[in-house]
Amino acid sequence: MKKIFVLILIPVLLLCSCGGNKIKLSDADPSDIIDEVYNKLPKDAEAREYVPCLITSEINERSEEYYLGISGVRYKKGAASEAFEQPTTYSFCVVIFEDDADYDAERIKIEQNINKSKWVCASAEEAFVVRYKNTAAVIMGPKNVCSELENAFLSVVSSIEK
Repeated sequence: MKKIFVLILIPVLLLCSCGGNKIKLSDADPSDIIDEVYNKLPKDAEAREYVPCLITSEINERSEEYYLGISGVRYKKGAASEAFEQPTTYSFCVVIFEDDADYDAERIKIEQNINKSKWVCASAEEAFVVRYKNTAAVIMGPKNVCSELENAFLSVVSSIEK
């Protein structure tokens, strides 16, 4: 009886899991978005040299000023990916804004307060914030690396169902 039940249950579960239920951008996990961005980078991307040496952390009230340059940003979840050993002037953060936030105003607030010199005796060459709908990436590092991350980020978030 158990075998018959399992044989009936497996196809049902497969049908349910393949039903096209895409994740909504507001429900996505920022750490997963960061991982997907790294996976989306071209094989010859300069940013790939950073990936093996990175650690991803949650952005919270205690760390938001360090990662975003300012506290009080209206986000519901965020993650940051930075070098395990400092000083490496590289930072890639993803935040998902609260549903009722003014997304562009929050993006501008972060961009105006980014601290390109948050590392001891080192400063990022490039620093900016790119936004797609309710999700933003704070990108700091060498110019070419930032460009590669921006393109991969926009590709990943635009493919997630809104």
